[in-house]
Parts: sequence; C-alpha cells; structure tokens
Amino acid sequence: MFQDFPVLQIIFVFIVCATITSFCCLAAERLPHQLGWRDNPRKKFTICSPPSQCNYCGKRIKFLYLLPVIGFFLTKGRCSHCHRPIPRRYPVLELAGGCGGVCIFIYFGSMYTALWAIVIFLSLLFLSLIDIYEHWLPAIVTYPLFWLGLAFSPFCILPEMRILGAMLSFFVMYFSMLITGLVKKEDVFAGGDIALATAAGAWLGLEMLHLFLLITSLSFISYALPLRLKGMRYSPMGPALALGFMACLFLV
Repeated sequence: MFQDFPVLQIIFVFIVCATITSFCCLAAERLPHQLGWRDNPRKKFTICSPPSQCNYCGKRIKFLYLLPVIGFFLTKGRCSHCHRPIPRRYPVLELAGGCGGVCIFIYFGSMYTALWAIVIFLSLLFLSLIDIYEHWLPAIVTYPLFWLGLAFSPFCILPEMRILGAMLSFFVMYFSMLITGLVKKEDVFAGGDIALATAAGAWLGLEMLHLFLLITSLSFISYALPLRLKGMRYSPMGPALALGFMACLFLV
C-alpha cells in the first residue's frame, strides 16, 4: 500500500510507534496496581480500565487530547478540567518512541528485520520505564521476548549461536550477581535483569555478547555510580541493559 510513498511509510511508522509508546507509559503506571505490586493497589485499576484520566482530578481525558504528542499541545500542557500541568515526560517519551521507530525503519532496509527491531525497541522502552518506576522487570514481557528471540531472531541466523548466546549471558549475569552478593554479604539477585540479559543473548547470539555486556556495564556504571554517591542504594539496571541491547542491534 505504501511502497511507492516512502514519506507515508515514515508517517505511519511514527504514528504507530508513538501510539504504542503512549500505551506503554500508561501500562508502566497501571500494571503494578493490576498485579498487586503496590502495598495499597488501586482496586479495578488495570491497563484496560478505567479509560485514561487525569492523575489529579480523575476526570476522563477526551480522545482528541490522547493523540500522541499533539494532544499535549492541544491542551497547552494542562488538564482541560482542573488545569493542573500534565507531566512533560509523556510527550517527550511519545516523541522519542515515534522517532526511534522511524530511525529503526529507515536503518534496517528489510521490512522483516525492521519489524522485529521495532518490537524489541518498544518492549525495552516499556521495561525501562517500569524498572525506573518500580524497580521490576516483569516476566510477562521478558520471557516472551526471550522465546521470540530464540525462535525468530533475524540478527543471528544460526540457532545454536542463539542458544549459546542466551546460556552464556545467563551464566555471566547469574555468577556476577552471586559473587557481588558474597562480597557485599547481601542479596543482590535481580531475576528480571538476568531474564532480560538472557533474552538479549538469544536475539544477538554468541558473537555479539561481549559487546552487549561491555556497553551494558559501562552504561550502568555511568549512572549507578553517581546515584550511589548521592546515597541511593539501588539503581535500576533495565535501562542499561536496554541501551546495550539496542546498540548491538545497530552494530550487527
């Protein structure tokens, strides 16, 4: 349909990715309530209901104002009911999601490869958000991501290399946390981080694993160390794993 109109393709990809990113923002905030991760979860608060509403007054947001990026400017950055400011992270993330999807679509010539890369990108965006908010990487996302990579990854053709990549990534993360825990004499195991790293190994294969671990480690140190110096004991590793994962996809 859009093959003869590349501009329409780009616009379509941007709209789809920005819309999915908007849903990811909502899901990252509501899923902890739905799954009971919060101490006092809001009852009947799921990713499907109630409809999108203002965080302050609870009024339902009109469909027009839910349009990614555009809706923020139509409301001038404020709720149309209570006029409280809308967090700027929403349009920024929607714009980043849309632009990221377009960059991936343009970079990977093959439609098949680009589609999988966009699926990974949006999944990692969601996982990074929920890890920042809740310090948790849900298995309902990391496990399917692992199995999809093991079965369909276009970034590593040989199935045995995917298996070896996943296995080695698992063991490196597991024993790294085991040794760190023994040295610090505290529980530092993070099953979600191990699962996401294993998924990355399945998608990237054995040959790219060293680069993935290097980029992830450097990225994590770059923000975890300053936070530790400020007194924060825990730093989410999800964003670093996501950055290392995506960087390697572009380098395959």
